[in-house]
Amino acid sequence: MREIVNDIDEAIKAVLIRNVELSNRVFCLEREKASLEKEKVFLEAENAKLRKEISCLAVPHKDSHNSSIPPGKESIKAQIVRRTRSLRTPSGRPSGGQPGHKGSTLLINPTPDDTKNHTPQYCHRCGNSLEEVSGKEIEVRQSIDIPLPVCQIITNHVSIEKKCTCGCRNRGSFPAYVKPGVSYGVNLHALVAYLSTVQHIPFKRLTTALKDIYGIEISQGSVSNILNRMRKQSLSGYEAIRNRIAYADVVGADETGENVNGKLQWMWTFQNEVATCIFQHTSRGKAAIENHFPAGLPRSILVTDRHASCFNMETAGHQLCLAHLLRDLICLTESNREQTWSPAMLNLLRDSIHRRKSAPFGEIDTGDIKNRFNVLINRNTVSLDKKCEALRKSLVKHKEHIFQFLEHEYVPYDNNASERSIRPLKVKQKVSGMFKSNDNADAFCQLHSIVDTAKKNKQDTFAALVAVAENVAKRDHL
Repeated sequence: MREIVNDIDEAIKAVLIRNVELSNRVFCLEREKASLEKEKVFLEAENAKLRKEISCLAVPHKDSHNSSIPPGKESIKAQIVRRTRSLRTPSGRPSGGQPGHKGSTLLINPTPDDTKNHTPQYCHRCGNSLEEVSGKEIEVRQSIDIPLPVCQIITNHVSIEKKCTCGCRNRGSFPAYVKPGVSYGVNLHALVAYLSTVQHIPFKRLTTALKDIYGIEISQGSVSNILNRMRKQSLSGYEAIRNRIAYADVVGADETGENVNGKLQWMWTFQNEVATCIFQHTSRGKAAIENHFPAGLPRSILVTDRHASCFNMETAGHQLCLAHLLRDLICLTESNREQTWSPAMLNLLRDSIHRRKSAPFGEIDTGDIKNRFNVLINRNTVSLDKKCEALRKSLVKHKEHIFQFLEHEYVPYDNNASERSIRPLKVKQKVSGMFKSNDNADAFCQLHSIVDTAKKNKQDTFAALVAVAENVAKRDHL
C-alpha cells in the first residue's frame, strides 16, 4: 500500500515538472510569435514600399517631354533633364552656330548724338606739355547710354484768344489728348500698357517703377483706368484682327486656365503667322468659341491638340499637333519597352516631319506615310496597355487629321505657335497672381493681341500701343 502511495507522489511530481516545462515552452512560443508578427508587419511595409517603387519604374514619371505637363510645373530634377532632352532626334552636327549662320554685333553709328575728344595733355615719357601740339584721330569708339535724370515733362497748354476786326472772338483749340485740368499724356498711356501687358509687371510694382525712374506718382487705380481706356479704344483694332483670323487659310488654337478674382476661367488663342486673337471666357467649351466665332472658321484648316470643342466648329479641315502625339508615344514607349507599337508609330511621325522639312513640298511620298500609318492603327493592341489602345482608337477617329501638313504647304505639323502666343498669360499670372476683374482680363487679351500681331508683322510694339493711346485721346475728345 505504501508503494502505491509513493508511485502516486512520483507521478504527481513528474506531472508538475512536465507542466513547468510546457509553461516555459508556451512562453517561448508566445515570444517567438510576437517576434514573428513584428517581423511580418515590417516585411509587409517593405513589400508595399518595393511594390510602389516597381510601379514607379513601370510607369515613367511624367514631365513636359512625355506629357502635356507644362515645364513650369516640373520638378527641379525634371527641368535639368529637359535641358538635355528634346523631341527632335540628333542631327549629328556640332552644337552652336552652323556654317552660314549670320551673327550680330554692335555696329558703329555714323551719326552719333555727341562726340567727346580724349586728348593727352602732357608727354607720358618726358612730361612736356602737349596743349599747343596738334593731333590726329587714331581710333574711334562708341558707347550707348541713356540720359539722366529720366524725368517727366510737364507742359502748360494755354488757349489764346484773338479778336477779329469783324468782332468775332477766336480761341485756340487744345489737342485731343489735353483734358481739362491735369491729365496723363499719350506716351504715358502707352508705357503703362507696355509695362503691364508686354513686361507683365503688376500694378504696385508698375507704380513704383514710374516713381523711381520718371518721378511720376500714379495710383494703382489710375493704372487700372488707363488700361480700361486702352481696352475700349483698342476694340476696333482687335475686331479687325479677329476678322482676319476668321477668313484665314490656316489657324492654330489653344486654351489655358486663368484666375479672375479667385474664379477659374479660360483664356483662348486663335492665331496664325500674321495675327493673334486672344480672348477670355468662363467656358472651356463650345460656348466660348461661338461667342467670338459664331460662324466657325469655314475657310480655315484648324491646328489643335485634339481639344473636343474645336471639332464641333465648322472648318475646312483639321491638323492634330504632332508634338502632343510624340509626347504621348514617348510615355507609352517608356512604360513598356517590350511592345513595338508605340516605337513604330513614333518613328513614323518623326519620319513624316523629317520629310516635310527636308524634301521640296509636292515631292513627299504621302502614300507611303499613310500606308504605314494605316497598318499601325489597324494592329490589335488590346493585349497591350490600355493607354495604347485608347491612343490607337483616337488616331483611328482622327486619321484624316494627322497628315494635312504633308498636303497643304502652309499647315504646320505642331501647335507650338499657339502655345507661344498664350504663354505670356502664365507669366502674367505667376507675377501678379490673378486678374482682379473681367475688364482687366479683357484689357490684357486685347492689348496682347495687338502687341503680338504687331510683332508678327515686324512692327514696333510700343509704337502700336502709342497708336492705340492716340485713338483714346481722339475718342475722348469727340
